[in-house]
Amino acid sequence: MDAAVAALVVLVVAVAVLLFLGLRRCAGAGHRNHCPYPNPVLGNVVPFVRNFHRFLDWATDQLAAAPASTIEVRGALGLGNGVATADPGVVDHLLRAGFPNYVKGARFAGPFADLLGSGIFLADGRLWSVQRKLASYSFSSRSLRRFSGRVLSAHLHRRLLPLLAAAADSGEAVDLQDVLKRFAFDNICGVAFGVEASTLLELGEEDGGGSGRRRRHDAFFKAFDDAVEISFARMLHPTAVVWKAMRLAGVGSERRLREAIRVVDEHVAAIMESEERSRGRGDEQHLLSRFAAAMEEDEGSELGAMFQSPGAKRRFLRDIVVSFVLAGKDSTSSALTWFFWLLAANPRCERRVYEEAAASLDENGDDDHSGYDELRGMHYLHAALTDAMRLYPPVPINSRVAAAGDVLPDGTTVRAGWFSDYCAYAMGRMPRLWGDDCREFRPERWLDGGGEFVAVDAARYPVFHAGPRACLGKEMAYVQMKAVVAAVVRRFSVEPVRAASMEAPPPYEMAVTLRMKGGLPVRIRRRESDAGRH
Repeated sequence: MDAAVAALVVLVVAVAVLLFLGLRRCAGAGHRNHCPYPNPVLGNVVPFVRNFHRFLDWATDQLAAAPASTIEVRGALGLGNGVATADPGVVDHLLRAGFPNYVKGARFAGPFADLLGSGIFLADGRLWSVQRKLASYSFSSRSLRRFSGRVLSAHLHRRLLPLLAAAADSGEAVDLQDVLKRFAFDNICGVAFGVEASTLLELGEEDGGGSGRRRRHDAFFKAFDDAVEISFARMLHPTAVVWKAMRLAGVGSERRLREAIRVVDEHVAAIMESEERSRGRGDEQHLLSRFAAAMEEDEGSELGAMFQSPGAKRRFLRDIVVSFVLAGKDSTSSALTWFFWLLAANPRCERRVYEEAAASLDENGDDDHSGYDELRGMHYLHAALTDAMRLYPPVPINSRVAAAGDVLPDGTTVRAGWFSDYCAYAMGRMPRLWGDDCREFRPERWLDGGGEFVAVDAARYPVFHAGPRACLGKEMAYVQMKAVVAAVVRRFSVEPVRAASMEAPPPYEMAVTLRMKGGLPVRIRRRESDAGRH
């Protein structure tokens, strides 16, 4: 009995201390901050739970109602406080002017560290800058562009298009979201590791032992998926204590995560061993070989000093390449999934995309739209993809952590340790940024009088981020998306099983990227102009 009373007293004292700290944090936050839910005890927990199924639209409503499109967010008992914004001036401050003060921090790095290690997307400071320099050099290489174009063409013409043709002939519905997700994963693995395996149907299945390779690649795909999903779920826990305790005990989702990462590590290690054996033959063009070669050349530099032992170097290579697989795995497939739905909901736009794709055929009727030069002139398609990502950005919210206290350009006070989020999803729905038709899919908003694409400042359209951490793969992503759309739309019409309407968009679910809840079941129809070719 005495032990029970003592435990109760400790619990009451702990709650009182947390409540006191919460009240102090809230009182010191600064009276200028716009805070829709200022309750120092519950913060925004109740409305958050009530609106979780429509979280992004709820967040958009809160930001639109704020005088400066920036709000203070309060967690229960003052834990997990921060700010969220949809104001380009604040975004510019977070990503450019105030870049040194707004870091990735433990909020994102902690949940994803087991999967991504010291990779570029978790790193800060010098560790980030040396990786950024290395990656920037690789991504600016013309030979990498040519190599990635060949990989894309092979996956497009040997896997994706035959699968869609088979679906058109059978009349069966396919989940386009899953198909695109697998296609993007196969493509980025080809660029990252130089592997030939695929999770999709291949043309001419005989592949010289390919079935075993496919099983291993498919296991890698599933394990990577599980690892990403569980790592993201860690971020949704009210406190890291919960998932850390589960990890220590090796139970529940943490046990599954450990197994998934084991599969990922073993698969990547096998690829790295193969790459080491073949190094020096002069045909290495994928990211892993480029990063490995750069590390060897950099032996006496800062990078070499950071990772001195062979084991440390291998782990670093594993982390940076796995990070790029994550970046390319779901982002383009998310964008393309919503894009094809938007085309179905807007037949006029779909027709213009088709006409531009059909007109780009060369004189021999070839439509191998995988090269940078061939795709550059497709301005309407570029505008359509851009407007689709304005409405449905692959990463709807991005987060930073304030290393020190700060005052944002709109006067909002930020305390050290607070998260600082910017919401691209909300920004795409702000009339003050895009006009009264901001919720309409209108690619023409991106074209000038001559039909040329005109970009806007990245702080207003932060889909690919801005400043020193701006996305290195932006150009590659556009090439992949434009090549896929041009090839698919020229051959097929894509018809959602559930009729597409802008008045009733599909529900989404919270994940690392913006995902359609329940997938995108579609039926594929051959276009009459293409029917005679098969």
